Amino acid sequence: MAKRVATPNISLGSIQFLPSAARVKGHPPVEEWIGPFQFALWCQRASPWWIGDLLLAGDAHFGEEFSQACEGLVSGDMLQRYESIARRVPPENRRESLSWSAHAAVARLRHPEQRKMLAAAEKNGWSSEVLRKKVQAMVQSSSR
Repeated sequence: MAKRVATPNISLGSIQFLPSAARVKGHPPVEEWIGPFQFALWCQRASPWWIGDLLLAGDAHFGEEFSQACEGLVSGDMLQRYESIARRVPPENRRESLSWSAHAAVARLRHPEQRKMLAAAEKNGWSSEVLRKKVQAMVQSSSR
């Protein structure tokens, strides 16, 4: 059974963010929607990194105690995936404009190749799926 976690109280202006909804109080003008909307999009893109980096730091600081505290909060497989990608793709290689999935596609590469492929994906507008296929082809050709 999953552990019960206290629900944070996050509001930006007249918009309240809940675990499975956003509630709007009153009838705010469109200008008041833009900031909270951008915040929600930013959280969606940043949260896998936050989770992975917090797992790495928590493991380093607390060891097994931290792992036990995290049990049941989310699937172990998902936690391992977040932590693995965060460990293998260091912050200096990450590109804000690319999705977490794009970074997952390059995680098995050495750091210089990660930077090269992420830069190419950013420059050429590749989706994470296109990038994954290009990385796969690169790995296959270098193993021959």
